[in-house]
Amino acid sequence: MSLFINILLALLIFGYAAFTLVKFFKKSKEGKCNSCSVNHDCGCDIPRDKPL
Repeated sequence: MSLFINILLALLIFGYAAFTLVKFFKKSKEGKCNSCSVNHDCGCDIPRDKPL
């Protein structure tokens, strides 16, 4: 019984780690501003060479 619990816990831990890594790499492919939770309200998408 304890072997089953250990295997189940290991699968849960590795599954969550894989899920987190996949989510991280998908977000990193989107770029800096698109993956930001603030999105376009912070002003980072405004080109610096043009005045506000």
